[in-house]
Amino acid sequence: MSREGSPGLWLRFRSNSGGVAAIEFAMVLPVLAVAYLGMVNLAQMVMINRKVTQLTSTLSDLTARLQTIPTAEITNIFKAGETIMLPYSSAKVKMMIASIVIDANGIGRICWASGYNGATVPARGDTVSLPSSVKVPSTSVIMARASYDFVPPIGKDAFSFIANATLGDNPIYSRPRNGKPAGDNNIEQIVRSDVTGCPKFN
Repeated sequence: MSREGSPGLWLRFRSNSGGVAAIEFAMVLPVLAVAYLGMVNLAQMVMINRKVTQLTSTLSDLTARLQTIPTAEITNIFKAGETIMLPYSSAKVKMMIASIVIDANGIGRICWASGYNGATVPARGDTVSLPSSVKVPSTSVIMARASYDFVPPIGKDAFSFIANATLGDNPIYSRPRNGKPAGDNNIEQIVRSDVTGCPKFN
């Protein structure tokens, strides 16, 4: 074969830009795909986190409306809370409700606490750190916590750095709306039916 046509062939090849766009798109596509999946997962995290906040507020508010609360009613409140998380899985939600009684010295202690779906539950008499706005001597408060074990719905392996992230788990407090005077100092509180009122933690 003659080499005389080689320079012309090379020039034609170099000046032909017909496939450049396809090559550039193939190079950019993985970056676009990762960015898209990241946005989807981030949007899911934001929406779930909002629902967890709403759930926590509901747990605290519903409990604070009662005076004496049977354990079965607490379970019903947890069950009602599950519906707030729809359409997300309730199996990944942990919930906890506690009554905190604050003594005359402004020290808050757990009077009773109930958990759901594996939530960590503080023991009766445990000291609790409270915000100054809540820590009013000789009063009580309902504290609720809820958390969600987030797993990326798309690209779990690619986004392993946010897999099993815990969303929420921030306490929300409510004052008793119609509390019952109980315990040694007749502090108004929500009394769980299977325990005595506080402050009498044993």
